Amino acid sequence: MFPSERRDPGGRCKRVSTSAIRGAMAAAVERHLPRWSGRATPHALRHFAASDLYAQGMNVVAIQELLGHRWINTTMIYVHVNKTHIEDAWTSAGQRAASRFTG
Repeated sequence: MFPSERRDPGGRCKRVSTSAIRGAMAAAVERHLPRWSGRATPHALRHFAASDLYAQGMNVVAIQELLGHRWINTTMIYVHVNKTHIEDAWTSAGQRAASRFTG
């Protein structure tokens, strides 16, 4: 997922360390999102990705598999539901019910 330009003496790619990923992300956040400096972490990015996938309609079980969680409860902690989620579901259900009467 994160290719490395670091090479060992034999010319093969080396693993990127956790600190290198955190450092690169911190530098990118400082440059592009200065208001998020110190708050945007790989872990926060993982939460955001899970929540965004869910908001776009991805099944929570698929998100569970993507994140590698053993328990669905762990995934549900990661998925932050928008405050309009209930209203959106209510509206959608109402539209489906209305369409049954109109054909």
